[in-house]
Amino acid sequence: MNNRLTGTQLGGFTIGELIGDGGMGSVYRATHPTYSEPIAIKVLLPQYAQDSEFRARFIREGQVLSELSHPHIIPVYRFGEDRGLLYFVMRYVNGKSLYELLLSRRFTPIAAWQIIKPIAEALDYAHERNIIHRDIKPANILIEVQQVDGKLHNQVFLADFGLSKVLTWTALTTTGVSVGTPQYMSPEQVMDYPLTPASDVYSLAIVVYEMLLGRLPFYAKRPEDLAFRHIDTSPPAPRTLHADFPKPFEDVLMRALLKEPQRRYQRAGDFAQAYAEAARQVGRERCAMDYYVGEPRHAH
Repeated sequence: MNNRLTGTQLGGFTIGELIGDGGMGSVYRATHPTYSEPIAIKVLLPQYAQDSEFRARFIREGQVLSELSHPHIIPVYRFGEDRGLLYFVMRYVNGKSLYELLLSRRFTPIAAWQIIKPIAEALDYAHERNIIHRDIKPANILIEVQQVDGKLHNQVFLADFGLSKVLTWTALTTTGVSVGTPQYMSPEQVMDYPLTPASDVYSLAIVVYEMLLGRLPFYAKRPEDLAFRHIDTSPPAPRTLHADFPKPFEDVLMRALLKEPQRRYQRAGDFAQAYAEAARQVGRERCAMDYYVGEPRHAH
């Protein structure tokens, strides 16, 4: 873990504890006199700032992303550069990621709906503004317990919106590899074809597949082999893994995971609506059951 920035100033923000480290950079708690609510600052790896075109794209995208305002998208307050480091400031979410939850718990179709609905709404909002997320995965879905009118409820957020888009240029020119997470990349993203909202729908469907079955549709030891499974291998139909898996849900997932983007649901909201209709067909009792084909990850 890299906590070298803790206690320093960056763009007028005081950097606090390190709360996350990843392939693109590090996330810290931060404070600033003009912000009363908790905030976080994501600092990208230094090599990103060494490219002048990337810096220009970063700032340009930052201006677009800072204008996004949706209850299920983590608000971005500011983008900038200081001392050769690129950073963006966002709301701090005091909760767990879906990735963390998948390590220790099972999801019924009803529980999965609590994630699907808000994320689909967030995606439709961004897609209407011509912004594709490009990196839908459990680690980018955050859940915070909030108290409203004396009652607790889960608030779901989509993180890193658009960051993959601005990172694409540098990744392609320096490594020749598409930006994204191999387990959740659409076939067209693997092949570096133009992306559409249906690309995010595919990635969301992979997440839902994992929530409902406790496993991913594709596995491989090498990331490049895993990525190409999305191109040349059909995902296992859920009922071949769990005989009792409800067919209406299987039909929805298999359509969302078609190789050809034009044959999938074209909007995240269409996918969510089809899922809701499948739930009505299945009935409340079966929607409250889980259909895992193995124990949660930590039990292996």
